[in-house]
Amino acid sequence: MSKNVVFIADYFAEHISGGGELNNEELIGLLKSEGLKVLKKQSHQVDLDFLNNNSDAFFIISNFINLTASCKDLLRKRLTYLIYEHDHKYLASRNPASYENFTAPPSEIRNYFFYRKAQNIICQSEFHKEILKKNMQLDNVISVGGNLWSLDALKRLRAMAEQPKEDKCSVMNSNIAHKNTAKAQRYCDTNGLSYELVSDPDPIKFLEKLGRNKTFVFLPGTPETLSRVVVEARMMGLSIKTNQLVGATSESWFELKGPQLIDHMVSKRDEILSLFLAIITDAAQRPEPKKISIISSFYTAEEYLEGFLQNMVEQTIFDDCELIIIDTGSPGREQEMVKPYLEKYDNIVYKRYADRTSSTEGYNIALKMANAQYATFAFLDDRKSPDCLEVLLSELQQNSDISLTYGDCFCTTTKNETFEETKSTKLMEHSVKEFSPQNMIKCLPGPMPMWDTRMNEECGFLDNEQCKFADDWDLYLRFVNSGFKFKKVDRPVGLYLEGGRSQQANNTQQRQEEATLFYRYAHLFGDNYTKYESYFRQFKR
Repeated sequence: MSKNVVFIADYFAEHISGGGELNNEELIGLLKSEGLKVLKKQSHQVDLDFLNNNSDAFFIISNFINLTASCKDLLRKRLTYLIYEHDHKYLASRNPASYENFTAPPSEIRNYFFYRKAQNIICQSEFHKEILKKNMQLDNVISVGGNLWSLDALKRLRAMAEQPKEDKCSVMNSNIAHKNTAKAQRYCDTNGLSYELVSDPDPIKFLEKLGRNKTFVFLPGTPETLSRVVVEARMMGLSIKTNQLVGATSESWFELKGPQLIDHMVSKRDEILSLFLAIITDAAQRPEPKKISIISSFYTAEEYLEGFLQNMVEQTIFDDCELIIIDTGSPGREQEMVKPYLEKYDNIVYKRYADRTSSTEGYNIALKMANAQYATFAFLDDRKSPDCLEVLLSELQQNSDISLTYGDCFCTTTKNETFEETKSTKLMEHSVKEFSPQNMIKCLPGPMPMWDTRMNEECGFLDNEQCKFADDWDLYLRFVNSGFKFKKVDRPVGLYLEGGRSQQANNTQQRQEEATLFYRYAHLFGDNYTKYESYFRQFKR
């Protein structure tokens, strides 16, 4: 096998002796034994030039906290790679236990497109895989159900398994908060168990100390993707006292102990190596993506759908776009109306759900299906100018420091009126001001934004749990709060229907939701906080 492999990680075994690093080092050795050339590169040393110079290689991405957004962006667009996941970098908190049923709201998802575009995501256990899939809903996830140890390490563990053990508990003495040393100590104290705190910078001496007792008590606060140390304790013949957050306990082999488990891990080496070789061998070159993903979702849209579809396909750069339409269970003729467009245009994707879901959920589904670098909302009752997408895209491409563009919108009260037909000169208030954090007191982009999806990688998706009305304002405020900049183009690019489908008059719940966001992001609004505070105060919960 002649394919070159670039292995990217935050640290390698020569830097720190963590379980993930030792596992990765063994995988690298196994790949080399098969004739592959493997180049190790720390994530903070990777730049765009390095990626471009190695574009013909296959990339294995392990821990990637120090990998820049621009590098992740290039990888997902043009290069072939897999993610060898050792924790939970798809969540802002990195801790699925923070959420009910380990499932975070979409606003907390991170690196979604980076995970989605990987050839595969390799998880450590079925437990790990289940949690990742709950949060990401991806179908490229595989569990290897184990870790890699060198044959020498397994030989040492076999010898340690044969040593006599004291009737005490081992507790790992770690200063890492989520390892929960204090909780394990309290467990032992509460249950009258004698225990020994175990630590040593040398991994072999650490295991020797851990393995001289009969029981290992480990009660982590974050879901452990596998827990290498728990498996090592089992291989040394220890009993395990743990909670429901250890991935190894989800594996059928966890009932094994001592030499039987060691034998199983010896066979795992060939199994895991074969999986990686198959993925590397079968890796396909990534096709050139469209430039813009047009995101739309609807329910009961017959009245507007024909005009909307015609408006989309008449965009001057529609051939460079993909139109993603989510039908959230409409009871009318929408399927029939969309069909001729699907037959004529291969860049239209229509997905219908039998069950009614919220508008926010529909837009999140569509956005997660996006393949382009840039995305834009398309609302069924609004209309874009014929060159709207071309104008906004040009602005983004010419300004590398700008992540979102928007333009003025004329307002109309006439349903299905086109941009070319309107005589209106009235401009929508949410798009008239130039961008600044202070001016985000209004939902500045209005209904015609276009943005770089890299912002979703860092800030998540629409919040479908806490936002039922102001989901777009919340998303834009998160973008701005993370330091991203917007820019307004100097011309109207669309037509906004007043009193349309998205507006609700005198809705107290909507005003309360907006007030919550106003106070949450008060630090952005500057003098506008004082100006508008009395208005929002009346709706404060």
